[in-house]
Amino acid sequence: MMIAALTSFCFAFIAIKLFKPIAVDVGLVDKPNARKHHDGQIPLIGGISIFAAVLAASLIWLPNTLELRMYLIASAMMVFIGALDDKYDLKVRIRIVGQIIIASLMIYGVGGYISNLGNLFGFGNIELGPLGIVFTYFAIIVVINAYNMVDGIDGLIGSLSLNTFTAIAILFLISGNSGYLSYPLMLATATLPYLVFNLGFFKKYTNKIFMGDAGSMFIGLSVIWLLSMGTQGENASFRPVTALWICAVPLMDMLAIVMRRYLKGKSPFKPDRDHLHHILQRAGLSSRQTLIVITVFSVLMSLLGVLGEYFQVPESIELLVFVAIFILYNKYARHFSWKYNE
Repeated sequence: MMIAALTSFCFAFIAIKLFKPIAVDVGLVDKPNARKHHDGQIPLIGGISIFAAVLAASLIWLPNTLELRMYLIASAMMVFIGALDDKYDLKVRIRIVGQIIIASLMIYGVGGYISNLGNLFGFGNIELGPLGIVFTYFAIIVVINAYNMVDGIDGLIGSLSLNTFTAIAILFLISGNSGYLSYPLMLATATLPYLVFNLGFFKKYTNKIFMGDAGSMFIGLSVIWLLSMGTQGENASFRPVTALWICAVPLMDMLAIVMRRYLKGKSPFKPDRDHLHHILQRAGLSSRQTLIVITVFSVLMSLLGVLGEYFQVPESIELLVFVAIFILYNKYARHFSWKYNE
């Protein structure tokens, strides 16, 4: 599994170098505007490079299973739709239709869906039955768009996804389910070269790139796929409630901002500068300080989730604490959002 992860890391570097001039030639670049404050036109190839690296490493080292084939096909479709969105700024409903088609491929192609939510209220496992298919569609669309919406400053989507994939890998490891361990490790190591370029490490040798919608939606798809594999079935590696903790920041940010937009009478899909990173920056933090604060919060939430899983804290308590943290998060995020918009 480590050689697959190392292969993914190396291919990601190669892919970035190969795709950067192509992106410039075809116009797959991010241009500054009223919401995007950066210098010059930045290639949107981070996610495409991560996918290409994972694809190459998977084809070389992993067993050719139906599950892997469906994941790679669905991911390729997601990256394609995301790249079109990066290039042509697709309408929301077109993106949602594409995500529903991809969700159908994952649900019916593999024949699995989220059917068990665990013992969330202390009265036994919540079995969804056929409603699990509807819930799985909802979960896939929510997680894809949560990771897509949180991408707003340098290093954020890369750091959050790296945290999530690492936490999932740890959960697979402590459960003894090494069969799935290669997947999050490959995704995590493929993300590292993107962070090097995106954050401007070794500036003499690297030029900035962005993740792009192709990347953020691919990451969201990969996260929900891994969570579904990890939490469902007789040999589940961890409990469903743990999934909330290891992708807490994207989920909380998305839910909180959708609620704030609704209260302001705005469309939940209309972009604005009201995300957590925007609020922290308006409060006086620099972009790098904001990145550190949000990443540390994300790591702490994942750590609590992993520890809760390891020590088998009752699921009802984990859910109650998570909801309490979200209520506090939403309260103070909304307060500071209004305060610094005055």
